[in-house]
Parts: sequence; C-alpha cells; structure tokens
Amino acid sequence: MITTLFISIFLLGMAAIHAIDGKWVTTLKPGDGSSFEVTYTFKTAGDKFTGDVAFPGNNDFAITNGTIKGDSIQFFVMLNGKGVPNYGRVYADSIGLDIAMNNVRRHHTLVRSGK
Repeated sequence: MITTLFISIFLLGMAAIHAIDGKWVTTLKPGDGSSFEVTYTFKTAGDKFTGDVAFPGNNDFAITNGTIKGDSIQFFVMLNGKGVPNYGRVYADSIGLDIAMNNVRRHHTLVRSGK
C-alpha cells in the first residue's frame, strides 16, 4: 500500500515535470534598454517537443529539436535560417531559460500565459 502511494506520487511528479504543453510568456531584454513580451508555445510528444516563439509584430519563429530529459529542456529557435540554442529547467510554475545568441547567454523566466 505504501509502495503504491510512493510510486503514484513519483509518477505524478514526473508528469508535472513534463507538463510544458501550452503557452508561456517572458519579457526579453536585449541589452539596449528596450524590452518586449515574447510568447512560447510548446507541443510535446513523449520526450520531444516542437512549437513556436511569437515576437511582437506577428513574427513567429519555429522551435526545432526540442528534447526533455527529467526537468531539463533544450531546443533551437530558428531565426534567419540559424538555430539559436535555448537551454532550460522546468519548475512547477515556471521555466528558467538560457538563450545563447551572439556569444552571449541571457537568462529569462517563462510563466504560463493567462491568455
């Protein structure tokens, strides 16, 4: 009985780790004093995922090669024909995401979109 309870709790925890489907938002600050909201949409299939990133002005970019391993995710956002690497950690209410672009890595926190 106790073993079954622990297994159930473990499986529920693992399901929560992988529950990234849907829309997430963050505010990007490119370093020039400006900032803008960006929406990430994730669609999972097992330990892989795809989706898109929506920038202001109806500029959407594809998410490719998305993988989930435990609470870690990684993927590429296709900008101007180049894959920009994104590395993150999934938490219960957010995703901590590092974006590596032009030899600079910036950290952002994504939260579930209320939209």
